[in-house]
Amino acid sequence: MELISCGIVDFMTAKILNLKNPDTYTENIKVAANALLSGKIVAFPTETVYGLGVCADNDIAIDNLYSVKQRSKDKKLSIMISESEEVSKYVKHVPLIAEKLIGAFWPGPLTIILDLDDNSTVGLRNPDNRVIRDLINEVAVPIASTSANISGGSPAIDAQQVISNFSDKIDVVLDGGPAEAGNPSTVVKIWDDTYKIIRHGVIGKERLSRCLNEDCFSIGS
Repeated sequence: MELISCGIVDFMTAKILNLKNPDTYTENIKVAANALLSGKIVAFPTETVYGLGVCADNDIAIDNLYSVKQRSKDKKLSIMISESEEVSKYVKHVPLIAEKLIGAFWPGPLTIILDLDDNSTVGLRNPDNRVIRDLINEVAVPIASTSANISGGSPAIDAQQVISNFSDKIDVVLDGGPAEAGNPSTVVKIWDDTYKIIRHGVIGKERLSRCLNEDCFSIGS
């Protein structure tokens, strides 16, 4: 199916909102934001692959996202934040190693898993993509996110693949063209003075190690 260069296209129940036209960009972001605030699932581009998201404070929407994704609830969703400083909303103490990685790679394709006071964890990402950052700011609520694929499948790298994967199972697709990297974000788990790569992605181990061995910037620098 060819995507129309402006306006909205209905495909089953999903709406494709084309973001290439600057005259309709802002309105389409608002439409997607309203869908999220209504508890619906929205697909969006990032600098890595396309993602699926719901409002992080909506438990029913989160359950629905797990169902659509066919993802085990043992695997947590990432939380998309628009600014690195928002880490403090989730974590009281940010280890130095996390500060270095945040300063070096945020905004960007790095998801950082940190410990919470209740012994659970949270995976946070500050994406380097205008669309998702604008969407987060418009919603004014962090977005719980996962890659736009059925669990175990290859992530979607454009709106057409999102529709092929989910057709009538999601509500809105923000079409920002092909994702820039085409590979998922790197996921690291942080302990006090060390880290472990949970998922290999755009940022390789050598880059992470080089950053930690050099004088990387910290939060607020």
